[in-house]
Parts: sequence; C-alpha cells; structure tokens
Amino acid sequence: MEKSKRFTIDERVLKWSKLHKRYNFLFTLLVLIVAIVLLVLILRLQKSIPVEAMPKQNNEINLTYLGNINMNSNIRKNDLNETFGAVKDILKGSDYSTASLHLSKFADNPKMNRKENIDNILYLKELNLKSLNLINNSVDNIQARDLQKDVEAQLGYNFLTGNGSNPINSKTVQQNVKGQKIASVDFTDVDSDYSDPLKNTTSISLKPKIFMPLLKKLKEDNDMVVVNVDWGIPDEKHVTARQQKYAHALSDAGADIIIGHNTVIQKVEKYKHTNIFYSLGNVTSENFLSKNQQGITVQQKWDGKKSNFLVTPIKSQGGKVTRAQPSKVEEIKLLNNLNSDSVKLKKVKGGYHYES
Repeated sequence: MEKSKRFTIDERVLKWSKLHKRYNFLFTLLVLIVAIVLLVLILRLQKSIPVEAMPKQNNEINLTYLGNINMNSNIRKNDLNETFGAVKDILKGSDYSTASLHLSKFADNPKMNRKENIDNILYLKELNLKSLNLINNSVDNIQARDLQKDVEAQLGYNFLTGNGSNPINSKTVQQNVKGQKIASVDFTDVDSDYSDPLKNTTSISLKPKIFMPLLKKLKEDNDMVVVNVDWGIPDEKHVTARQQKYAHALSDAGADIIIGHNTVIQKVEKYKHTNIFYSLGNVTSENFLSKNQQGITVQQKWDGKKSNFLVTPIKSQGGKVTRAQPSKVEEIKLLNNLNSDSVKLKKVKGGYHYES
C-alpha cells in the first residue's frame, strides 16, 4: 500500500499561512461590521444640544438667520423633529426668520417631485420660518415655477422670495413685524463659474442694473431690507474680491443685512450701515465632508436703530443638528474665519456676540 505523502516544513508553513489568512480576513470583517454598527448606534443615541435663544423684550424685534438647508430623501429618513430640534427654540422665539432651502430631486415624475419639495417647505413653515429662499440645482424651470405657484396658493404671497429679470417683475417679500416693515429679497450670482443660469430661476440675478434700483425702492418703503445671496462658490472659506465688491454694492443700494450662502462658513463684516454675513454655511447637507456639516446661526435683537448679534456654531451629526462645542484649537480657527477688521466677536454664554 502506497504511503501518504508527507508535507515538508515549507509546505506546512504555506498551508498554515493560507488557513490563518482566511480566518484573519473573516475576523477583520466581523470586527469592522461590529465597529460600524456601534458607531451608528452611538451617533443615534447622541443628544443634540439646543442653540440658546436670545431673551425677548417687548420693545425689540428678534430676528434669526439660518444657512443652507437640504432635505433630500436620505435626510428625510430621519425624524425631522429630531433633526431640527436644536434650532426649534430660536425659531419659535423669533419675530422674523429666514433660511435657504435646496430643492431636491425625489422622483422622475414631476408631480410627485413637486409634492415632496412642497412637503419640505410646509414643514419649515411649521418651524416658524417667516421667509424662505429656494436654491435650485436639481429641477427644471417649469417644475420650479409651478412649485412656487403651488406654495403661494397655500401659504400666501409673502413667504417665498422669488425670481425676476428686472426691477419691475422681481418678486420680494415685505412683512409688517411689530410695527416695523421688513423686506426680504434673494439674489443669485448667475455669472459665477459654478452656477447654472438655466437652473437658478428661483431667485433674482445678481446684476447691478437689477439690484440697484430694486433695493433703493425697497429701502424707501421699508424700515429694514434683508438680502440673501447665493454666491455660487462652493467650499471657499475665504471671501473673494468678487463677493466683497457685490456685498458693498448691495449695501450702497440699500441692504441693511446681507446673508450669504456658500457651502462653508465665511467671515462677518460691518460695512457702513450694513452687517454682512458672507456665508452661514449649512444647517443640513447632503455632503458628508466635515466642513460641509458645519454652519452658524445668527440671532439679532433690533430696537429700530441699534442691534445686538449672537453668532452660534452648529454642526450636523448622526442625522441631527446640534450646537457645536469646539475645542480651544477649533475655536481659534472658527474665530479667525469669522472675525474681520470691522467685527471682533466676543465669547458669551450661548455663542459669540457683537453690537452694531
């Protein structure tokens, strides 16, 4: 009878290494799966820290400004009340509030897609937003215009800021807030290299021949003019020369508050009579990069002449917005990014403060 072949030492080592390699792979895969599950659970169980609301006084108007909001299908898988829980108090206590919502593509069917976007808008209205700007890079012109008409039919004319190609047909929102007239208007820099002029029909083109006479008239008819601007410059943390040039021109034309929208936070500036927040970053974002999950809320107390501002950093984690608690190093970076020659933020309870 033929004897079974005996393995050499080299062959045995090779056999053992192959066997161990397979077990090591399975063990590593198991550990990775467990780690991911634990990470998801930890993020889900984390409680969001609410943004502290400025105290109200009868003779002052409380205004709140938020950055970009994205409510696509992934974000809507979460409980929206938990997602936006951290900003509910400041919105509830506001006499005036505004934000920018990105339109999303939920379905190929235009009717279904319009319904889902309208549901998002109605939810934000329930949070006590007084004026909403739409940013559109997802749907065609017809859907965007039909959506605006449907929203106006349900919520009235003075909620969504609108589009326009000249001072006559450009839509603005004008509201009476505790005896003061506040106008809201939304511009998009359609000439930016990153903007699609065929999609950005939900706001007014940022062109001097349009905004100069428009803002002049709004300033004549109102006590405060709030201007929202979509700069069309993603992920640029430094204010560009083009941004500053247009912001100063908007101020000279009559803007009192300028709220810029970019995908990251940018500096705060006081120019003449105008407080300029070049970018508030994001409230919620479809981008998973850390810098795109960060933003600031701005609260303003205004007595008709003077203002106090409270700037609070926020971030999105585990599907929830929460007040950020930056480390010393992170705080230095944040303030270096926000402060300017004209505005020096002072740390206070709930955020960073300055007077104007």
